[in-house]
Amino acid sequence: MARSISIFVIFLLGYVSASAQVWDRNLIVNPGAEDGPGIAKTSETISNVPGWTRTGAFTVGQYVGGMPIGKSNFVPEDHGKNYFLGGANGVTSSATQTIDVSAGATEIDAGRIRFYLGGLLRSYDTYAIPKLRASFLDAQGGKLLELEVSGPRLDDGSGLEPRSGSGFVLPNTRKIAILLDLAGPSLRSGQYNNSGADNLYLVLRIEPIFGANLVVNGDAELPPNVGGQAKMMPGWNGEDQFRVVAYAGDLLAQGMLPTDRGLQFFYSAGSGHHLDSYQRLDVSLAKDRIDAGGVNYAFSAWLGGAGKQPTSMTAKAEFFGEQNHLLGTSQELGPVTLENRGGKPGLQKRSTEGVVPAGTRSILISLVIPDTPGFGEAYADNVAFALNSGGAVTIKDGGIRNAASAVMGPVAPGEMITILMTGVNLSDTTRMQLDSAGRMMTTLGQVRVFFDGTQAPLLYVNSSEIGAIVPFDVAGKSSVAVRVEYKGAPSQTVTIQSAETAPGVFTIEGSPKGPGLILNDNFALNAKDNPAVEGSAVSLYWTGGGQTDPPGVDGRIAMPPLARPIASVSATIGGKPAEVRFSGAVPYGWTGLLMAEVVVPAGIASDDPVPVVITAGAASSPESAVTMYVKQP
Repeated sequence: MARSISIFVIFLLGYVSASAQVWDRNLIVNPGAEDGPGIAKTSETISNVPGWTRTGAFTVGQYVGGMPIGKSNFVPEDHGKNYFLGGANGVTSSATQTIDVSAGATEIDAGRIRFYLGGLLRSYDTYAIPKLRASFLDAQGGKLLELEVSGPRLDDGSGLEPRSGSGFVLPNTRKIAILLDLAGPSLRSGQYNNSGADNLYLVLRIEPIFGANLVVNGDAELPPNVGGQAKMMPGWNGEDQFRVVAYAGDLLAQGMLPTDRGLQFFYSAGSGHHLDSYQRLDVSLAKDRIDAGGVNYAFSAWLGGAGKQPTSMTAKAEFFGEQNHLLGTSQELGPVTLENRGGKPGLQKRSTEGVVPAGTRSILISLVIPDTPGFGEAYADNVAFALNSGGAVTIKDGGIRNAASAVMGPVAPGEMITILMTGVNLSDTTRMQLDSAGRMMTTLGQVRVFFDGTQAPLLYVNSSEIGAIVPFDVAGKSSVAVRVEYKGAPSQTVTIQSAETAPGVFTIEGSPKGPGLILNDNFALNAKDNPAVEGSAVSLYWTGGGQTDPPGVDGRIAMPPLARPIASVSATIGGKPAEVRFSGAVPYGWTGLLMAEVVVPAGIASDDPVPVVITAGAASSPESAVTMYVKQP
């Protein structure tokens, strides 16, 4: 059975290079308990499990006789020598590890990463049902998303069973905390905890949330080449009776078959009682678009059964909200009855479409055999569930950011910002234009941005982001409501805090970190081979200085006399205070773009870049984000 899991993980990983990439590899350290010893007797214990921080009785066991999990149980074919075990007096029994995924920040923040979490789990009666949990955290450790995979039910089997879940990584995720909890809170004192786990995995892949089939192994092709021997089906969570088997015999000879079938299909031998197999898809990444009513779904499956036997599978899609409560009406496909099949073995396609209910955060896809009299063989294949954009424009979660620092947070009057969104379809970037009065236009590419009803001047618009300038009339407000319109259709409204200032310094490459957009006193760009001299004046470009004197006018091109921020402006270079000779608008630049003429302090020259920070009022640009090069006179 773990061979199925291994093949499934190989499918997820694809080609794995030798580099420490974040994508397409198992990110869990020591996922199969093989990196270290395992106990051969229940009287023993393990105090150190490499890669994991353990608590309580958590230990590692060997696949040998006399241990809780051995050859008498249903165990993996390629299990290795060890597995994770609840242990003696395992009332408390867990292990954790934290995975750094900051190297993939660009793709993660673009909302392009899908995750797959799972492994082999074994429950010990009602006392200990293991849980594998992934908590997705931001850089400060705040929880953005959590997905938990639970161990088998008591009637699912007595051995290690494949259990899994999937979803999409939310923007700003930088760490993933993994918890394997084998605790048995209801165990009696001295009772051994026989719950276990093996072959765990967490894999991240670059995949879209819209337009693709989200059902994992929906075509039953994993594991491959099963022949006539039924196998457990990776990606699905169910009872032993649910298997993958090859098309053969009467089914090929006289059955009604999927036109685009592979070599295998889902099979279950029912025995008169209810059976099911399921997988949960987390779609929190699309919550803004879902809640705006802009997401449709297409759900389909081929369903059927054996000839002369009444049993048939159905496929079900259920929508769940924040607290895992059921939303709307569940969608069920089938059954394809014996009469539908003309008394022959085979499958027929069933499908439906609809709008994803507002508030949906996860979708449960199930294959179900209802209570039926007698014995019967039920079939399914090509199970598909896809989300499709309804065309509504949506501001991404955390998508309003300082254009220089990329900081998500309070917006300030006149601040240059970027808005990340979906639902806009432009073939190219439309850039800033001036109206007949010489001010920046507030409509580009049929896109408009509103701050509490005031249209914002636009710097550029493309299919994924908008460059805009916060209107000056947000001054004095504690929060502001932001929305985007595309072709007259509004996005959801996002309420964001406002502040007097929100400074950010621009970089040469336009990224939040790196060499600053800074000119030396000879007006040449500061660089490693062209450092500034201590005591000289440099010009750095920034935004987020807040209201100005004279008062800022939305969309106006700056001309003398140049407006200056009302807030006091200071700076540090290399950690030392730097004299600010001037801070204000850039001549003939747009209102919102600011320049500061700053004197490089003495004693900071270095071969390495030194940090630059600008402060306006009570707020500062991020420390150690923007740098410059300095040399001695």
